[in-house]
Amino acid sequence: MELSAKTKTYFSTVVALWDAEFYVKVDDDVHVNLATLGSTLSMHRMKPRVYVGCMKSGPVLAQRGVKYHEPEYWKFGEIGNKYFRHATGQLYAISQDLATYISINQDVLHKYANEDVSLGSWFIGLDVEHIDDRRICCGSPPDCEWKAQAGNTCIATFDWKCSGICKSVTRMKYIHERCGEDENALWSTTF
Repeated sequence: MELSAKTKTYFSTVVALWDAEFYVKVDDDVHVNLATLGSTLSMHRMKPRVYVGCMKSGPVLAQRGVKYHEPEYWKFGEIGNKYFRHATGQLYAISQDLATYISINQDVLHKYANEDVSLGSWFIGLDVEHIDDRRICCGSPPDCEWKAQAGNTCIATFDWKCSGICKSVTRMKYIHERCGEDENALWSTTF
């Protein structure tokens, strides 16, 4: 639940320090194509209350001792139920008004075991547009490479089995060479 607390602190801090249209949370072991991310977010800049990510709905894990165990599994109904839709935790973006909402209400927002579930739960009952962009959850080569060759550049690339890039210190350059944007993309993109 410390990751959920960290998420609340992060959004409360960034919204207080920087005036931005979107705030992005990204894990440090994920490859990100910044121009593609920026141009994607710019398409949603005029919309209020936007939550952008690779949306999923996985099983609520009631069994103790397993990775991603949810101590409050009983709140989600019968054993075997799934979580509500929420963005995967590797990378997601929220609009300024949602970050402000988190900052104002941080003392009463509930923390679940998984920070991505917690974030999704904070928006239930609000008029929030969920943008499910599958380019935010591309697999490492050859997946992201094929998509790039087809003109559908990935925003974020990671290995599902590691919830990030496995051995990221040694593999990040390789991932970038195979799936990265053109070296001038960031400088030629209009936001």
